[in-house]
Amino acid sequence: MMVTYFLQAYDKGILSSSTQFGILDDLHLSKVIGHTKSGKAITDNKKFANVSMIFYIGYLVGTYPMMLLAQRYSPSRVLGGATIIWGAVVMSTAGCTTYAGLMVNRVFLGVFESAVAPGFTVLVTFWWTREEQALRLSFWYSCVGLATVVSPLLNYALGQIHSHFLPWKPLFLILGAVTVVWGFVLTFTLPDDPLKTKGLNEDERKIAIARLERNRAGTINHNFKGEQIKEAFTDYKVWSSALIILLTGVPSGALGTFGTLVINGFGYNHFHSLALTCPIGAITFVSIMAAGYLNRRVPNMRYITILVTVLISMAGTLICWIKGPTGHKGLLYAGILLLAIQVAAGGLAVSLAASNIAGHTKKSMVSATTFVGYCVGNIIGPNIFGASPAPVYHAGFMGSTICLALVAVIATASYIALRMENARRDRRTGEASARVYHHHFDEDLSDKQNEDYRYIL
Repeated sequence: MMVTYFLQAYDKGILSSSTQFGILDDLHLSKVIGHTKSGKAITDNKKFANVSMIFYIGYLVGTYPMMLLAQRYSPSRVLGGATIIWGAVVMSTAGCTTYAGLMVNRVFLGVFESAVAPGFTVLVTFWWTREEQALRLSFWYSCVGLATVVSPLLNYALGQIHSHFLPWKPLFLILGAVTVVWGFVLTFTLPDDPLKTKGLNEDERKIAIARLERNRAGTINHNFKGEQIKEAFTDYKVWSSALIILLTGVPSGALGTFGTLVINGFGYNHFHSLALTCPIGAITFVSIMAAGYLNRRVPNMRYITILVTVLISMAGTLICWIKGPTGHKGLLYAGILLLAIQVAAGGLAVSLAASNIAGHTKKSMVSATTFVGYCVGNIIGPNIFGASPAPVYHAGFMGSTICLALVAVIATASYIALRMENARRDRRTGEASARVYHHHFDEDLSDKQNEDYRYIL
């Protein structure tokens, strides 16, 4: 899972690094619309923002079909096949010669990458208990940070390759080929679920199934249940997680697409702009892992952790919004580093969507829905920044501040509502120490149908 998500984050982000090797000029994705008093060019990057945004349109289109395929058929085959195809799409990016061609390419990349994160979210619920899920999910979700650490310098090295290709094309050819190879490895090594994977002996299988039963979240069921689909779309918990992921996705998406350009606009050269994205990735990785570890050690801290991380990142967006181009570039860069911390809030929202939902069909729908929120946020973010003339990006930082403030409100409200719901259920069926369980996990009930179920906070 970690390797696959690392490659997904890496491949999606190649476009950002390629801006330092001429893709903006070669495919006419940017144009100069004026100059500052100091002579620095003011650029219109709307086409580049569109190319970034259209990836998430493809992701949006592919999310539900890919999730349904992964429930109906072997997840290893669906996810492995999608990985092979998206690697091939990355390689084909080198063949794009026009803005329109690149737009089509990015749509297909989004469609096939959409299989991974929702699929992995459901797989985590098959193998780990609810208490373990936040940390286990953090392991693979944090690889978006690792990709940001590794990719700038590796991409810079690949961009120095002398060939008859334009400098940015070897990035897509080489890295896409790596993903294709890994897709075949994933197809034959990813275990599907404890009930039918061939890698367990009978004693190990019994232990894995007993752990699954502890979750009281239903069994693995390949049949679609209409009532669970309806419940998924009318459950406020689902929309709470989806909105948190959407709103944190606005600054995250902008940072992933425009991060290098924003840092470049602070006054750093191309190499330094690439190199300075590495600490952003390191902070993202550490923040996600720290949040996951904390919530493994201390129960019912997920919403509180979300609140803390977004408040810290709001300080960063305020620095960049208020100081703008007049601020010291070191201070502005510090603001960007603080902004990276909020990615952990999105990861915890994903873990809440996994841990607070029962019923296989409902889990599949909810996993897809939360990543629809991810898509929408990542569509909005680059467009807000793309509509803001560089190097100020005033509207982008203002919009990010507002989004993070809304996350704080939603996290607080959800925490209070679920705490009250747990108390109500305790009054009806008793607290854990004295509770008599009324349902078996083989019934594949949803969390609303199962009165024994308690929500993680």
